[in-house]
Amino acid sequence: MSDPGGSLDIQLTPSSGGLVCTIGSTRPVAAASAFIGRSPEETTARLPLLFSICARAQAGACAAAFEHASGWVASPILRGRREAAIAAETIREHLWRILLDWPPILGESPSRDDMAAVLALSNRILARIDPAGDLFRAGASAAAGQAPAPAPAPGLDVLLTDLTDLLTHKVLGVSPEHWLSLIGDPSGFARWCRATETVAARLLRSLLESGEASLGQTPITALPRLSAEDLIARMSAPDWADFVARPTWQGQPRETSPFTRVNPLPLIEVYGTGLLVRLAAQLTEVATGLRLLGGNVSGRAVPAAPSAEGNGIGLGRVFAARGLLAHFVHVEDGRVREYRILAPTEWNFHPRGVVARALESLPPGPEEQLRRQAELLITAIDPCVAFKLTC
Repeated sequence: MSDPGGSLDIQLTPSSGGLVCTIGSTRPVAAASAFIGRSPEETTARLPLLFSICARAQAGACAAAFEHASGWVASPILRGRREAAIAAETIREHLWRILLDWPPILGESPSRDDMAAVLALSNRILARIDPAGDLFRAGASAAAGQAPAPAPAPGLDVLLTDLTDLLTHKVLGVSPEHWLSLIGDPSGFARWCRATETVAARLLRSLLESGEASLGQTPITALPRLSAEDLIARMSAPDWADFVARPTWQGQPRETSPFTRVNPLPLIEVYGTGLLVRLAAQLTEVATGLRLLGGNVSGRAVPAAPSAEGNGIGLGRVFAARGLLAHFVHVEDGRVREYRILAPTEWNFHPRGVVARALESLPPGPEEQLRRQAELLITAIDPCVAFKLTC
């Protein structure tokens, strides 16, 4: 199967009233219809193969949707393991941006060796979390619910220590726990920016020194916590295709991203809701993901499974790296009748959403400056697909 990711075409056009942003998308939002007629077991096995990015988050939402449809509730053991696997994937996704995309912004080469080390560690961690490769299998909750809690996988603590050391020395410049304390301390955060020499710190310092820290502030509000009933109603409505392609809530575009999850209010009060704080939110999610992997569920967590009557209608939701991911399924006579996916990219890159509004807020300037600032904002909000920017 080919990757159904598609791409985004983002155009910025000067006008008498400022910049006008147009966002076109070739993302095939109905790609999941390929699973109509298949069994839940076939679908949970095949669906992650469609996605080269956030495959475990997709698998988690898929499994949760089928469990909801059948009336099964995943055991705490299984939910914890799934959360850990998605957290490991989220760390890897954010570090891909931080280590490979952030250095060129400073005119430096991507940190390929460090990213290779991250990939090796994350693969080994995921192998410890899901040794049999059946973590997201349909119905896995039944067996897990009967089994005692598994002992910690051999070597996992060592791998987590290695990942912590890599983040401390190559990314944050301080321990992940210390970094989390800085998010609540604007003065400490400023000292970190000035004194730390990792690529991440130097990029944020450059924004402070250039006066670009607050670029891209917009009035777009965060996607609220939606009930399963409300989301099922929208994803099963006659206009579902329009909704999953250009979603709004209560008539307005919404944002779902690391920034809206972290909500670093003390930093916002000093630096606003623009570029600097959005990039800091990605670093914060790396640190909270590591905390979750270490067994502290006070970090980023998958929403609780909705109660279910087993009526064949199911919803699965997970917090993927770029925002809330939702899968809707309708099962009848043991086969998929409907399957729909609502991804965070469609919320954040809505034609009138947070990216469009942020780009339109950029100040006038030379084309080279505009392109650089626009690419910074797009990278900070982070699409899960390739994009073409025309200024």
